[in-house]
Amino acid sequence: MSHQETIAVDREVRFGDVTYPFHVRSGPESWNGLTARLAALEPDRLIVITDDGVPDALADQVRANLSALVPTHVLRLPASEKAKTLSTLDDLAERTILSGVTRNSVVVALGGGLAGNVAGLLAALVFRGLRLVHLPTTLLGMSDSVLSLKQAVNSRVGKNHLGTFYAPAFVWNHLDFLDTLPREEIQSALCEMIKNVLGICPDRYDEVAARLRIDAQYSYETFADFIELCVDAKTRVMRDDKREKREALVLEYGHTVGHAAELLTGGALRHGFAIGVGMLVAGRIGTELGLLSDDELKAHQILLERNGSPTALPAGLTADQIIETVRLDNKRGYVPARPGAVDMVLLEGLGCPHWVGDNVITQVDEDLVRVGVNAYLPGVGRPSLPIPGQRQVPSQVRA
Repeated sequence: MSHQETIAVDREVRFGDVTYPFHVRSGPESWNGLTARLAALEPDRLIVITDDGVPDALADQVRANLSALVPTHVLRLPASEKAKTLSTLDDLAERTILSGVTRNSVVVALGGGLAGNVAGLLAALVFRGLRLVHLPTTLLGMSDSVLSLKQAVNSRVGKNHLGTFYAPAFVWNHLDFLDTLPREEIQSALCEMIKNVLGICPDRYDEVAARLRIDAQYSYETFADFIELCVDAKTRVMRDDKREKREALVLEYGHTVGHAAELLTGGALRHGFAIGVGMLVAGRIGTELGLLSDDELKAHQILLERNGSPTALPAGLTADQIIETVRLDNKRGYVPARPGAVDMVLLEGLGCPHWVGDNVITQVDEDLVRVGVNAYLPGVGRPSLPIPGQRQVPSQVRA
């Protein structure tokens, strides 16, 4: 599809008392807008943190444009979830400090969620806080990871165990970056948008079901619309919950099992794909508990199928491995621990997180988690959920 549209969207992201500008642009003029926006910060130096997955030509283009303002240094980290560690952060901090940064310097995160998280935590820690600018190069970065204050790296035993909350000075989304993304990267990112539709805004279900494409070929206008949907959804639940501890925990839907599968595969299972299957597992558990109807579970799979994303966990994983990993999930502690139970976010209808008292964490017996996981392990017992040819919305979707 055509990518020639000129897009100019300006939003303000508001999470509680924290706000930051959020821009979506396309075309050559986007570079002028970015450099003008950076110049307004009056930095003395720019430190670009990126990863090896970002093409050299793209990184060189960014360096060339930013160097016209002030001295600019590009520091790379390996493009692997295994590199999202304190060791990597320590190395980057040393190189950043030796480059001559001051408290007036700016860290620019160039890449997807990996570079964004590492750069975000680096910015929060160096000199107790340098200004941060997000320049995401992936759809997942543009539509999800930069729409949060969370900055974190992994510990040796789990994902995102070590981090803090830190806001960027602004976010600049340059849609032209998406031209180089493989189909799977687009599909993976849209799994997080699907999560937002299922968990927060099912009123957008018809629209999204109609617009999703298995070939992942979208116009810039459609990309911008999808990104704005995610902005609307995340700001809705984070308006009064900037640290994502109460109603905004619905954003963790599918992440308990999804993060475990992502970690166990060393990142070979893309983040969004992992979350997609994690939502199916959570949905299956919801049906077992009587919280979701079969049609509402089918609604999960319909969107994932139309996106062309996986609806099964990778072969080789076991329920025992996943349960062992989720025992160390970073959502533990919102409610008192119960032996033999896993803390999960569940839905009791599309758009309706299941509250237990004053919390959206449900403690699920490990035996039931095993049932949910086994339902989506190849050769173990996936459920049969046929996808009707023309049907977009299950008959019992609850808004």
